[in-house]
Amino acid sequence: IGDWSGKEVAMSEYVYQGIETPYLFLRNYHSPQHRLPVNLSIVWFDDRNIAFHAPEACMGGVGNHVIEKSRKQVTLQGNEYRLDTLIVQMPGQSKQLVWYFFDVDGYITTSQTDIRLHVLKKRLVGKRASASFIRLMAPIIDDQYKTEKTLLSFLEPLLPIVPKYTYTDMIVM
Repeated sequence: IGDWSGKEVAMSEYVYQGIETPYLFLRNYHSPQHRLPVNLSIVWFDDRNIAFHAPEACMGGVGNHVIEKSRKQVTLQGNEYRLDTLIVQMPGQSKQLVWYFFDVDGYITTSQTDIRLHVLKKRLVGKRASASFIRLMAPIIDDQYKTEKTLLSFLEPLLPIVPKYTYTDMIVM
């Protein structure tokens, strides 16, 4: 993804069972341009089984403590996006900055209700839909601003390639 190279993160079976889909992507990325790594998680559901739950519940369910939740507006390639933001304290590690959103075949939202409504609209006109949860996470080492710049520089080359791998119209099933 751009100048970022990634390495798969192994997950145990209970993770797949808890998420309720086998379509889970988890990698740690590094770039020569940035000293902070980025953890990318993408969870994909087709329109027959959309089982998202609140990301802060998921983070807390594995022993992390959510310190803060907020919203952030980012501008990428001339487009405005609203992302949900968490600051999470992981046991024995530095704080982590988490950005996440949901993508329903190009409709980006932070609302789980909006996901379901958008899928329903597509189904009512006879079209299939898919929904993806996309989460970026990086450590806050020096200050949050530097971590935000790192996440933004990762998100910029990521967004244009998401359709190829997650949009229903692009996937051969």
